[in-house]
Amino acid sequence: MTTQPDALHTLARTHLPADLAIWGHQSGVAHQIGGHAQSVQGAVEIVVAHGALGGRDVSWEDPRLEREAGRWVLLAQFDSDEDADMMWGDGGALYWLIRPDDLAAGRFEKAIFAWQCC
Repeated sequence: MTTQPDALHTLARTHLPADLAIWGHQSGVAHQIGGHAQSVQGAVEIVVAHGALGGRDVSWEDPRLEREAGRWVLLAQFDSDEDADMMWGDGGALYWLIRPDDLAAGRFEKAIFAWQCC
């Protein structure tokens, strides 16, 4: 049996409304789980590293920042999205980063949140 693309689209629209919403959503927003963060104001990994190393007590020029930034991976990113009525500042994004060993062990409470906006 061969299924035509139009038939699949009709099937999805009729029986899988959530999938259709995802397929039809092409606003250019950058929601994602995992992968590489699409930072609004520079590497979000540096911001998270700064917090992980002590925040206010750590200089932004501290040589440990780059090494610490490399220890974090993106868990989730939620972009500003007019279709979903979500606006983070003036067109920003929310990020949660986690160390790979914490992710593998399911220690999501170890994730660090960061927010950037234009």
